[in-house]
Amino acid sequence: MRVYEFAKEKDISSKDVLDLLEKGGYQVASHMSVVPEEGVDYLKKAFSGKKEKPTVVSEKKVVTKQPEVKPEVKEEKPMGRSFDASRARRFNRHEKKDVKQISVEKPMPLFEVAKLMNKTDGDLIYALLKTGKACNRNQILPFDAINALGSVFGIQVDINEESDSVDKYLSVSASGVTRWPIVVVMGHVDHGKTTLLDFLRKKNTVEKEKGGITQHLGAYEVNSKHGKIVFLDTPGHEAFSFLRSRGAKVTDIAILIIAAEDGVKPQTVEAIKHAQKSGVPMIVAINKIDKLSKSELDSALQAVYRELADNNVLVEDWGGEIISVPISAQTGAGVDELLEMIVLQSEMLDLKADPNASAQAFVLESNVEKGFGPVATVIPLEGSLKRGDYFVCGNSTGKVRVLINSDGDRINKAGPSVPVTVVGFDNFAEIGGWLKVISAQEYKKAKSLSKGVVSSAVAPLALTLSSKEESRGRINVIIKTDTRGSKEAIEGSIKKLYELTKKDCAKLSIVFSGIGDVTENDVDLADTTNSLVLSLHVKMERKALNLAKDKKVKIKDFDVIYHLVEYLEKKLEKTKKIEIKWVKVAQLLVKKVFKIKKFVIAGCSVQDGVVTNGNRVICMRGGKSVGEGVINSLEREKKVVKDVRAGYECGFISDGFKGWKEADIVHVFAPEKTKNSD
Repeated sequence: MRVYEFAKEKDISSKDVLDLLEKGGYQVASHMSVVPEEGVDYLKKAFSGKKEKPTVVSEKKVVTKQPEVKPEVKEEKPMGRSFDASRARRFNRHEKKDVKQISVEKPMPLFEVAKLMNKTDGDLIYALLKTGKACNRNQILPFDAINALGSVFGIQVDINEESDSVDKYLSVSASGVTRWPIVVVMGHVDHGKTTLLDFLRKKNTVEKEKGGITQHLGAYEVNSKHGKIVFLDTPGHEAFSFLRSRGAKVTDIAILIIAAEDGVKPQTVEAIKHAQKSGVPMIVAINKIDKLSKSELDSALQAVYRELADNNVLVEDWGGEIISVPISAQTGAGVDELLEMIVLQSEMLDLKADPNASAQAFVLESNVEKGFGPVATVIPLEGSLKRGDYFVCGNSTGKVRVLINSDGDRINKAGPSVPVTVVGFDNFAEIGGWLKVISAQEYKKAKSLSKGVVSSAVAPLALTLSSKEESRGRINVIIKTDTRGSKEAIEGSIKKLYELTKKDCAKLSIVFSGIGDVTENDVDLADTTNSLVLSLHVKMERKALNLAKDKKVKIKDFDVIYHLVEYLEKKLEKTKKIEIKWVKVAQLLVKKVFKIKKFVIAGCSVQDGVVTNGNRVICMRGGKSVGEGVINSLEREKKVVKDVRAGYECGFISDGFKGWKEADIVHVFAPEKTKNSD
């Protein structure tokens, strides 16, 4: 039996089981570890309430130890589980006193309400069940539910609501708050990341994303029967490698999704490296199992495990510690087990945060919203972000005017792990940076200092080359995108292209990159600098369109970022240097030489290969080269021909060499074009 299975059976957290095993002398690594048979007996006796002496294991010898009658169970668990009434009563035995009145200032967990009312958790759970509401001991009860319980037990409930309560987002514990786990989904393009999140959110996100590929990094709250989880949806194409690495910085758990039929791909390996570098626990989700038969699936899983092992990821089935779960994001098969594994892993991490500290939020994305100006998607990891807060974020400052959660609703406050869009930036936010709440005085000072800083979102970016390289040609581009994340991804891809091709292709320069629709200024700049305008997810102003037609400025619009990158790759390929190699294709024997006016004709027999008009010829006499030229006229039987094959005779006139003699050997070479691979 594994640790988490025993915990589930007894309806407590895996961490509590591990703590109990440690007290008993059993060394168990994680919630996925198999408990030895004597360890299971020890746990069962500990939960039986009997005063028997279970066997206790130590490293040196076997001893006996009087176990505690009850395991130590924390009042707060990271994620709420169903909690039956009989067990609730067993863990809440105390002398009952009649309570006539209680005062509450905020929504609170059921177990805290039970303490205030001097009732057992089970009493409250049963009372709520009778009203049709199923709750567990950790569930946050709103004011109306607490009022309803007061009516049931004849207790007057006085509501003194706190204006800045954040407990609707968090489970309160004695040491602060337990925040939701933040999970990043990583993997190769088209392996099912967005499809999985779409299944969880019950929204058709896949169809909204052009090409079925996520173009921006987003955060979404997902409710499951095991508890609430925050998922980060990271883009799948390699152009977003830097975004995925930033996503891994903020995450608690990484889900590595792999298509069973495809196995480990280059971007899968890249995702593994990001997760390992960030030091976050990893869970492998092997997707698309619905596309394979049972026999095919078994062999496919083994192949995936083998490829993972080659990349230092050893799953449990192969004796490792990494959890792997076969799933189908399309049908939902195995998804519930995956969510359970995430919750179990988060319990082990014991994620905590202080909602009363000054808020610090990680910036996932920034863009321009019509009517709002610069906005950013952030996720607080400490403190609570409120409307009216002043903040600084890199070179940007601002005041929180609007907070919008992942469902599109406006809220007044976001506690730890709650992803929100922030409206109120004075300038574009720095992606991958931190938003920090500051005082009004600090804001005024920071704002005055930031006035002289030019935003990189509108600053030109040029890849400078030497004058020698400029002579080989150039491709100038102007980039316009909807978000800063996409802009940075394109810039990064173009820089990478330039580094790979600068030795043998045209110069590639970003004349300007910015966020927003294509304007007349963009067209004027493109005309002046002879640039292409490449846009992603933005519109073109009507005046700009007319101006582009008049000035014959080429504008290309793209829906998917890697299509834009591929377009530039093809443009560069056409400018790639061609290396000419001359390959021997025939050999001739000079049988007679004819001189007609200023022309010298070499009459030959073709001994081997095929000679073609335009070939290069080298005259070999006595084993040495005595001259060379290029055939500019080739005849056979007094007729001009393109080529002559072995076994036939021909005559040719060559430029560059005319000193042919009988018995000369002629080596014939043809040009072969190859791409320069240096």
